[in-house]
Amino acid sequence: MADSIKKFTVQCDFKGQSSPFSIYIGNPKSDAHPIHHQDSWLVKERGGNIPNRVKESLQKLYKLSQENGISFSELCAYAITVVNNSDKKDDSKK
Repeated sequence: MADSIKKFTVQCDFKGQSSPFSIYIGNPKSDAHPIHHQDSWLVKERGGNIPNRVKESLQKLYKLSQENGISFSELCAYAITVVNNSDKKDDSKK
């Protein structure tokens, strides 16, 4: 299945300080976490950590994409859009 690469920005922990970090989602190998290499690089080279909730969500989305034969990066983009729209609706209720 062809998959485009998409860039996402997540808040990561750098020794107690939260900072944005770009991750790239494409067509990962099925035998590793979808962002395994980026996560390892961030820890080793920058001393940062991608939040577990982000990694767990990506793992669930990857599994869904595999089960349904759809693009992992497109599913991630869709999920972000849904969350952002939900957040906007919640903000308008305040």
